[in-house]
Amino acid sequence: MKRKTHGLSGHILYSKWVNMMHRCYNQNNKRYSDWGGRGIDVCKEWHNVVNFINDMFPSYIIGLTLDRKDNDKGYSKDNCRWVEDVVQKRNTRVLNKVNTSGYRCVSKTNSNKYRTQIKVNKKKLHIGTFNTALEAAKAYDKYVIDNNLEH
Repeated sequence: MKRKTHGLSGHILYSKWVNMMHRCYNQNNKRYSDWGGRGIDVCKEWHNVVNFINDMFPSYIIGLTLDRKDNDKGYSKDNCRWVEDVVQKRNTRVLNKVNTSGYRCVSKTNSNKYRTQIKVNKKKLHIGTFNTALEAAKAYDKYVIDNNLEH
């Protein structure tokens, strides 16, 4: 008997679906601990690639990446969107390995102060320098909210 397939392995979103499924369900995936290992799953409907493509292809633009609006919730139509890489990096719980402040986009200066910066429209903007890492992190959050930036 001939095996029946969905015929979508050549679709532009197919590899994105496969990667999402592997991050959530393949324990041999090097990034599994950051997704499936901490309880991030894929909604039941999206276990079928056809449903994923039907939900997400209409809003897809080449060059954008699949992002979860709430980083602590799973993959579903209500929690996913296509975003630029810079937005994806703002919406992550994982800090850069060289980050010693404990806060996103906050770094310690040579004068024992804390600087915060953000990348907007491919330009790095200096938000300010502060006495504590927490003050710098709050300034970063305020900037994102005040300027209605994706996060």
